[in-house]
Amino acid sequence: MKNHGKTFFWATAFLEKKTANNLYSVYAFCRRIDDLIDKNPNHDTSYKDFFTAKNAWDKNKYTDAFDELKNIDKEFLPREDILKEFFIGQTSDITHKQPDNISELLIYCYRVAGAVGLMVCDVLGIKDPRLKYFAIDLGIAMQLTNICRDINEDALINRVYLPKDMINIELENYKNPTKEEIKKINSARNALLSLANKYYKSGEKGIAHLPSRTARAVLIASRLYQNIGIKILNREVSYESYRVYLNVFEKLLITIKLIFKPNIKKNIENHNEVLHSSLIKLPDVHIK
Repeated sequence: MKNHGKTFFWATAFLEKKTANNLYSVYAFCRRIDDLIDKNPNHDTSYKDFFTAKNAWDKNKYTDAFDELKNIDKEFLPREDILKEFFIGQTSDITHKQPDNISELLIYCYRVAGAVGLMVCDVLGIKDPRLKYFAIDLGIAMQLTNICRDINEDALINRVYLPKDMINIELENYKNPTKEEIKKINSARNALLSLANKYYKSGEKGIAHLPSRTARAVLIASRLYQNIGIKILNREVSYESYRVYLNVFEKLLITIKLIFKPNIKKNIENHNEVLHSSLIKLPDVHIK
């Protein structure tokens, strides 16, 4: 996490040791699976290690299948149905297809990141289904930020996550765009960043109901990630220019403001089920 997830690592400094170790385990597991997809050089037999991991529970109890999760107490292990959704999302990147619409994109975001939010709920012992709605939203928000920040890098490995009904431009044009295409891509990206902010706002409604130190760490991680998108918007950074990140001063300023913010617990707020209208039949979503 220190090497590959600097924003998350920064936030975990505020956690109790056991909680931090459980979250490190989840991060290590998700990072390994993600790397097996993203760092493979071709599309033939190079995914053997990924599919070995994906099918691990066919011959073993899944609780024994993944080394990174073995140190988590059994009652706090991520549930099998959530892990399987995560693998479905990762598998979709092998034969990546640009999403046709925002609903397809949100399903993808649920699987690769909302599911991670649910894994975190499991390792923290969060049982209230209402809090899980907000965890899903926070994961989706962070994934939308990732997508918007990494448009150029993703195009270079032949992936486009901006939905076709927002912008329908050939893959090669992302790599060598005209000025007009740059404007269109940036505009679609900005719309997704605005959507991400709606999911951040929802996700933060659940944070106050976590244990106080955990709540502070999750809030810091959320705000740091959200501010990557805010920085892109405020500075009008074009998608093909440079990768936006927060420097140490920016992280420190945001962190200091949040350290002294009181953690006031109110009744759990109502969740807007419209945010999950694309996620029907997926585990733990809010669908009436």
